[in-house]
Amino acid sequence: MKPFKTLTELFLQATESRDTPACFLVKTAGRYQGISSRQALRAVAALADGLRRAGIRPGSRVALLSENRLEWALTDYAVLSLGAATVPLYPTLLEPDIEYILRDSGAEGIVASTRAQVGKVLNVWPSIPALRFVVAMDADDSGKPRVQSWQDAVRVEPGREEELIARLRETATQVRPEDVASVLYTSGTTGRPKGVVLTHRNIVSNVIASDGLFPLSKSDVGMSFLPLAHVYERMFDFYYLAIGVSIAYAESVNALADNLLEVRPTVMAVVPRVLEKVYANVLERLEKAAEWQKGLFAWAINVGRKHFRLVSEGRAPSWELRLARTLADRLVYSKIRAQMGGRLRFLVSGAAPLAPDLAEFFFAIGLPVYEGYGLTETSPVIAVNCPGAIRLGTVGRVIPGVEVRLSEEVERALGDTGREIWVRGPNVSPGYYHLEDENRLAFVDGWFRTGDLGALDENGFLTITGRKKNLFKTSGGKYVAPERLENLFQGHPYVAQLVALGEARKFVGALVVPKFGALEAYARQQGIPFASRGELVGNPVIQAFMQSQVDEACRWLAPHERILQIVLLAKEFTVESGELSATLKARRAIVEGNYRDQIEEMFQRRAPQPQEASAPAR
Repeated sequence: MKPFKTLTELFLQATESRDTPACFLVKTAGRYQGISSRQALRAVAALADGLRRAGIRPGSRVALLSENRLEWALTDYAVLSLGAATVPLYPTLLEPDIEYILRDSGAEGIVASTRAQVGKVLNVWPSIPALRFVVAMDADDSGKPRVQSWQDAVRVEPGREEELIARLRETATQVRPEDVASVLYTSGTTGRPKGVVLTHRNIVSNVIASDGLFPLSKSDVGMSFLPLAHVYERMFDFYYLAIGVSIAYAESVNALADNLLEVRPTVMAVVPRVLEKVYANVLERLEKAAEWQKGLFAWAINVGRKHFRLVSEGRAPSWELRLARTLADRLVYSKIRAQMGGRLRFLVSGAAPLAPDLAEFFFAIGLPVYEGYGLTETSPVIAVNCPGAIRLGTVGRVIPGVEVRLSEEVERALGDTGREIWVRGPNVSPGYYHLEDENRLAFVDGWFRTGDLGALDENGFLTITGRKKNLFKTSGGKYVAPERLENLFQGHPYVAQLVALGEARKFVGALVVPKFGALEAYARQQGIPFASRGELVGNPVIQAFMQSQVDEACRWLAPHERILQIVLLAKEFTVESGELSATLKARRAIVEGNYRDQIEEMFQRRAPQPQEASAPAR
C-alpha cells in the first residue's frame, strides 16, 4: 500500500496509477461487469464539477441516501474531493428521521437513489431551508424544480475529460487530513441519532493500520453488501481500493446468495447474523438428508474442529487427522463453501459479538472468520483477530497506533470484567456534531469512553463483556448483561433471535423468534398440527419445548441470570420494522414497545425457581 494522507489522495492514487477492467464490479443487464479505474475517475470528475457549480464548497455537507451501489462510492469520492463532507443516510430510514438528519447536519444537497428515496426527500424538503438541490440516481424527476438527473451530472462533454480530471486533481490535493470527511448519524439501538464527525485523518489512519493484517492483493475480489452508510463497510471499501482489491456491489441483502454465486468473491465483511443464517441453512438442508449423510456431516465437522483446535494451539495435527481433514474437505466442506461462491478465503465479522462455537464451525470447514471490534466514533476498528493472532471469544488484539485502557471504575455487579473500554488514537472522532454536553461526557483528556465493558488478557486479546448502558437490574438488585445471554443462542438449532429483558422485574425473561424450518420439522415429527406460524408458537407443547431449549443453554449461568420465561414470536425482527439497526442488532426500545402487552403477560407468570448447577466438566 502506497502512503496517502487523505481519502481524496487515496482515490487519485488508486485510479490514476492503474486502469484495470475491474476496479468496481456492478450488475448490469443481468450480469456483473467491470468498471475501470479510468471510468470511475471520469465520473467522479464530472460529478464533482456539477456539485461545485451547484455551490458545494470546502466545509459543505452533502447527504447520500442510497443502497450499496457504484453511484454511492462515486458520489462519496466526488463530495470528498471538494473538501466537503458526506452525510450518509440509511435507505431504510423513514421521512421524520431523514428530515431530522438533513436539518441537523445542515446538508445543502442530497444524492438519492430510487424514485421511492427521492420521494421521501421531496416530501420533507419544504421544512429544510438549507437544502438547495437533489440529484436522482434512478428517478428522472427533472420536471420538478431543483431536482437533477444523475446521468446528466456524470455526462462528460466531448473534449472536456482532461480538463475535468485536472480540476478534480487540483481541488482534491488541497484537502487536508484534519478536514471533516463525514458526519455519520448512528442508527443506534436507543434514542435520537447523534452525528459523529470523522476527519480524513481518522479514517485514513484506520485504513493504514489495517494494512498487512490480512493477506489481500490485487487478485482479490471483495463483496460489498453491508450498508455503506455505516462506517464498517465503508472503511472496508476504502481499504479495498487502497490495496487494489476489486469491489463488487450486491444488489441487495435478499439477493446476496445469488450474487455470491455470480461474483465468487474472495473476501467479505459480515455481521454475525449473516453467519447464523448460513449455518441455519446448512442445518436445514441436513434435516432432509439421509441418515448416512448426517453421520458423514457430523464426522467431518468433528474432524475440522479437532484440526482447528490443534493448529490454533500451535500443535501439529497427526498425519491421520490431516488425511481425514483432506477427505472431509472434498466430501463436505467444499460443498458448503460452494454455496457462498466457492472462492472465499476469509471473512471479517464485526458490529456485534460472534459466538465462539459459530466461529469455530467456519474455521472447521476451511473458511476463517476473524472477529473484530470498533465503533463509528473510532473509524471504526479498534481490535481484530487476524491470521497468526486468533483467540475465539475475543475481538483480537488492538490494531497498531491505537491505545486501549480499561477504566479504573469497576461495574461491581459483573466482577473484574465490568470495566469500561477507553480508546485513544488518530482514529478517534473529534466529537459529536454540535453536541457539547455529549462530548464532555464521552471524550475525556483525549480518551473516548466507548460505553462497552471489557477485559484484556495477558496476551493482549480484548474481550467484550457487555454494554454499560444495556445492563439492567432485577428487582432483587442483581445486575444482568443482556448481550451475554443473547450470545448464548448464536447458531442455536431452534433459536433465530432472542432479546433478554428484566429491568426491575423479579426474573429474566426473553422474546424469542424460533428457527421456523427446524421447529416446523420438530412439530411434524411429534405429530403436532399447525396451520400457521402463529398457531405453531401458540401451541403449549411447542412453548414447553422451546423453554427447555432455553433452559439447557442457560444451565451454567448464575441463578439470577437465567431466562425463566419466554414469549415465542411468529415473525422475525427486521430492519424494515425498525426493530433492528442497519447492522442487524436489536433496537431494544422499539422491540419492547412493539411487544409491550406480551412482555407484561410474561412477567405476570410465576417463574420456576432456578436450581443451582455445578460447573461444567472440562
